[in-house]
Amino acid sequence: LGRVVQIEAIGLRDPMVKTRSGVTFGANFKTVVSKYANPDGYEIAGDNMFVKYLTRGKVAFRFARLAPKKPQVVVGVVVAAGKS
Repeated sequence: LGRVVQIEAIGLRDPMVKTRSGVTFGANFKTVVSKYANPDGYEIAGDNMFVKYLTRGKVAFRFARLAPKKPQVVVGVVVAAGKS
């Protein structure tokens, strides 16, 4: 009924895009886990990964490998609305 339920930012660099815990584009998996602990779930497809923290953090991250032999980094941040 006209309510926003989630917002997703996709990109490689933008200082305006960051979560409450300070995770932004370019963060690696280790950084995300240090801020949010173990994920609720994840999906892996080739060099891409989608990591979910929807139960506790209402956030999810898209990771991609941007260069061969480099770690995957955050290229997408999804923020879900909580129940009101």
